[in-house]
Amino acid sequence: MNLLVSTNVYKPGQLARVIPHLHAFRGQIGVELFPMFDADCYEEELLHCLPEFEGIPVSFHGPYYETEHSAAPGTPEYAHSMDLIRQTLPYCVRLRSQYLVFHHNNIPVTEERREEMIRVSRENYREIAELFKPHQIPVVVENAGVLDRGNMLFDQDAFIQLCREEHYPVLIDIGHAYANGWDLAQTMEALKDQIVAYHLHNNDGVHDSHQRIFHGTLDFPLFLSDYQRLTPNADLVLEYSPDVADDESGIQEDISWLLEQIRR
Repeated sequence: MNLLVSTNVYKPGQLARVIPHLHAFRGQIGVELFPMFDADCYEEELLHCLPEFEGIPVSFHGPYYETEHSAAPGTPEYAHSMDLIRQTLPYCVRLRSQYLVFHHNNIPVTEERREEMIRVSRENYREIAELFKPHQIPVVVENAGVLDRGNMLFDQDAFIQLCREEHYPVLIDIGHAYANGWDLAQTMEALKDQIVAYHLHNNDGVHDSHQRIFHGTLDFPLFLSDYQRLTPNADLVLEYSPDVADDESGIQEDISWLLEQIRR
């Protein structure tokens, strides 16, 4: 397993702020890159930081902003989403990304469109997985969307069923599961043979606020106990909100605590 820090915590123009964390825990952590190619400065800053990311564990989140994988081929939304995926691919290859994270949807869900969104996004997943397959980079499916934002496409049972039917490699976002009222341990048990990684953050049980692991009401030590029992080889990714970025000592405190726990 690897412990990674997601660059979701940094706004465009701030990517290099992750480097001091990598230096502070040299050889002990990696990075999950959150690509923002829509921002004019992003590719230049990524190129500048590449030497720091080479030789450490790396994964990539799929493009998120301005991306919608439930958009059908032939639509401008589909074309733009696939363009961002293709911009991301060469960097995944160069840094030997362990996986790419996929959201079936980001936009709000209506009951009238739910089945169509599921059908289209499943087809789009297969297209992206085929694009990355020659490079031996799996595309892992995240339980994206939260009730509070109206964009939860799959409830717990539907997500488990879909992942089993499609034999997806899976990334469980524990904050999303908690905000949606899922039984996290039950989900982990059901998908333990498919889980590749987890996104770690905390919240109040309703809002997807991506706070530090002890800044919320999710019982994080209980999750970690279940993790060690069920999926001890899966990666752990600290995925914090940009409003946590300035709490640099707090981020390092969380990294230190996690490293201590997983070494036991």
